[in-house]
Amino acid sequence: MEKYVVVAEKPSVARNLRRFFEYIDVDAIVSSTRGHVMNIDFPKELEWGNVDPSRLFESVDKITFIVRDRRVFRELVNLFKRNLNRVLVIATDNDSEGELIGYEILKIYRDATGKDGRYYRMRFNSLDFRELKRSWLNKEVGLSWNLVNKALFRAYFDLVTGAAFTRLFTEEARKFKRVRLISWGSCQTPTLYFVVDRERARKSFKREKYWYIDVLFEYNGKMFHAKTINFKDGRYAKELYKIISGSKYGVVSNYHAEKFVDKRPLPLMTDYMLRDLTKITGKGSAYILNVAEELYSRGYISYPRTETDKYPKDFDFNYPLQAVLKSFLSDSIALYIRPTPNPRQGRHDDKAHPPIYPIKPYPGEDSIYRVVWEYIARRYVANVYSEDAFGFRQKIEILVEDIPIYANGFYYGKYGFYKVYNYFMPKESPLPRLSVGDKLLIKEVDLKIGYTKPPDRLSEADLLLLMEKNGIGTDATRALYPRLIIDRNYAAKQRGRFIPTILGMKFIEALEGIDKRLVTPDTRRYVEDLMNKVGEGKVSLDEALNISLNEYKKLFIEALHKKDVITQHLYEGLSNES
Repeated sequence: MEKYVVVAEKPSVARNLRRFFEYIDVDAIVSSTRGHVMNIDFPKELEWGNVDPSRLFESVDKITFIVRDRRVFRELVNLFKRNLNRVLVIATDNDSEGELIGYEILKIYRDATGKDGRYYRMRFNSLDFRELKRSWLNKEVGLSWNLVNKALFRAYFDLVTGAAFTRLFTEEARKFKRVRLISWGSCQTPTLYFVVDRERARKSFKREKYWYIDVLFEYNGKMFHAKTINFKDGRYAKELYKIISGSKYGVVSNYHAEKFVDKRPLPLMTDYMLRDLTKITGKGSAYILNVAEELYSRGYISYPRTETDKYPKDFDFNYPLQAVLKSFLSDSIALYIRPTPNPRQGRHDDKAHPPIYPIKPYPGEDSIYRVVWEYIARRYVANVYSEDAFGFRQKIEILVEDIPIYANGFYYGKYGFYKVYNYFMPKESPLPRLSVGDKLLIKEVDLKIGYTKPPDRLSEADLLLLMEKNGIGTDATRALYPRLIIDRNYAAKQRGRFIPTILGMKFIEALEGIDKRLVTPDTRRYVEDLMNKVGEGKVSLDEALNISLNEYKKLFIEALHKKDVITQHLYEGLSNES
């Protein structure tokens, strides 16, 4: 009977695996990392100050692995040396970063033991024992090298480009006695660009004044407001106001009630979860993702980093439902659950993970963990066991002395999934049900002044959506960048909205003065596409690095030729720092 040494990615996952192996009576010693054990970096001769940054683009072959977590490294080395008779099982997260951590574990194992033979890879999407048993019985021989190379491509590319541009910009800032880091990154900078671009739209916005007439009507004892269109000519609006004020009645010239359907939410993937929960909780996306990962590690939800919003054909829908029905939510939603599952499916499938769903009931204590778990549970039930909602949109045109006045309203005919998932349910504004020719009593008439409004600054949910649409980052990394541009003092948050600092504005202006491709998302999207092709085995790691780094080297050379542009803008930005 074989004996095993199993290494997970997190201590909490390792605890669950120990219980699982005891349950199935397998002789396994279980340990874990705390994420990446190793980093990649340039050797000493290529460190800051020792070499021109442009040389970094031709130095990928010199990048080496260095120990990042010395404590875990020593623990693993000792563990492997003490258990030479055991077979290695890698049980890291089932994504490209987890595969790279698995590669680090394998590298440490082979260096420590001198063994170059068979090892296994467990892949699981939750810590439910049924899922772990399936994973154990179907464990793979070896890692997915396409996924390892995908993660290595990201790491190498980000290191080379980030180091080269950051060194260049920081050295320019130091010319006027500033020693702060001027950080550049191919995901971080487009994220900042979205914030700056919105601020420019606000600053260039020209406010316009307009007038409209608001009328309070009564019909069969029910009151409702209606209004004219907006007028730019104030004198004309006042003339109409006099006419309407002198009238007692309006007559319905058109009434239309059109049916609409609010479809229940799609299965939950990471991007949807972060966008929704930043709105619901007011917390940052990186914080929410950490909470979700802790819930996963403690066995309450499935793996929270996924780009899939459709369930596989063989998915057991009843098991997550039972987790919800055994929780504190049972009394409030049990009445609204359909007898058979009927999920509304999406179109995204990352081929690695299913959507996010509840695994076991969360205890009733009041905490952010409960809020996140409850959202995931309610969304699951809304998607799988609820019905679409429907209602009617009302449009009314009323004539007062041939002057058209309009009102819009809506009401639900069936609340459907909103009974269990009402986070974003619109507030109803029903109007009386009218017919053409109905006479309405005028109760009040007001001439009102309004002003056109600039576009809102971006919320974190807005920013995440822009990043997703433009291919900036992945489900696993997207949450990092909103926080990062704040930490770098390129942006700040005011009332939940992002506003660029003067440094952030000037930094983007400097980059645009070199080449707009340094700030717009198109170039990074191209890199993300290459990365995905590496993960699919369509492009080799070396080929992808060669193509992408050549593109960015051209941009770097442009930057070298325009140092004066960089220096001037950075001086203006840094001079305004407190």
